[in-house]
Amino acid sequence: MDSCTTNYAVAQASDAAAVVRDETITSVMDVQAGCRWLAELPIPPFQQHRILRGGHLQTLIGARMGHTDHVGDAVHRCHSIELADGDTLVAHDDEPQNWTPAKGSVLLLHGICGCHSAGYMVRFQRRLNEHGIRTFRLDMRGCGDSAPLCRSITHAGRSEDVLAAIEFIARLVDDVSSPIGALGVSLGANQLLLAAGRVGSGKHTAPVGWDRVGPLLAIAPPMDLQLCSDAMESAKLRFYNWYFIKHLLRRASAPLRERDDYQAMLRLPKPKTLRQFDRQFTAPLAGFDNERDYYRASSAVSVAADIAVPTLIVTSADDPLVPVRSFTTLADRLAQRTQQGTAPKAAGLHHGAVRVHISAAGGHHGFMQRDRTGWTDELVSDFYGSAFASSPARSLTAASDVG
Repeated sequence: MDSCTTNYAVAQASDAAAVVRDETITSVMDVQAGCRWLAELPIPPFQQHRILRGGHLQTLIGARMGHTDHVGDAVHRCHSIELADGDTLVAHDDEPQNWTPAKGSVLLLHGICGCHSAGYMVRFQRRLNEHGIRTFRLDMRGCGDSAPLCRSITHAGRSEDVLAAIEFIARLVDDVSSPIGALGVSLGANQLLLAAGRVGSGKHTAPVGWDRVGPLLAIAPPMDLQLCSDAMESAKLRFYNWYFIKHLLRRASAPLRERDDYQAMLRLPKPKTLRQFDRQFTAPLAGFDNERDYYRASSAVSVAADIAVPTLIVTSADDPLVPVRSFTTLADRLAQRTQQGTAPKAAGLHHGAVRVHISAAGGHHGFMQRDRTGWTDELVSDFYGSAFASSPARSLTAASDVG
């Protein structure tokens, strides 16, 4: 405890309407001195568009922001990542001109309806490439270019797939001084946090290259799946249920459609809510007993306090899909562990390294600003530009930095 600097400041944020407009609600820290750059990283408040205000409008416009075509002068390659069960992921590798391993790489993970070509994935790729950082946009199981290569589906609990991708990057960029960051949006953010938390708690074996990993950035993660499912039952979110179910059924890969169990599921009445979809499709296809078992096992909130890699979690209080309560619950858990001195210890980390930043507005990864730019676009480039410039990955967890 003596060698650690802890800063914990949280406002009661269960009611988004009670916060000051366009201001940060809370920025929670549970960090040690070795990650001081994370504690001191300035995060400017989100100034939402004057007309496109409110969680729903921000969410909807955010889904339409950005280009879906690859742009820039980076060298583009595709890599296949073979998984233990026979499925294959596809990683889209964009290497900037004059890139060197010291400049680092970032793994990008998409949301439930996304893939490598989602607008935000391409925007983040461009931003990072402009800063000289190499990016790997991953197509998770059944998504994008991985669709014809997978009989299984992606879901919130696929932490082992994230670790497989990280190990692939570490082996491809075989340089111990080359940092590996990872960024997830929505479902991909939960997968990322779950992976880091499971490694931190010992539930997963750290993959090759894990000592080079950091920092992590999770945007709008549905960390408490049961809480999110409860919220989605509201009649006000009927459109979102319809949209997700329509997309997920349409996206089913050819190998998945060939499965007898999937065909049997299609013969049942069509689900009307995401909870019904998870009960009928997600849980049984992924090997869970039911949707409650899936939610319990796959929620990152259960292990997020065990993360021992510098991590920034960003969300908004008016996100219509992810209740802010799951983040204030995590903040309380981080504070309790810090006070008790039971936060994870690993490679010089005497306490966890998680910062939770809750904006008063922004919707579900909408964040369109008054100048019509994306707030998270700037955050992503500033975050990794600062992290990789301050120290390579190995020094982020070096004992010599503590104290």
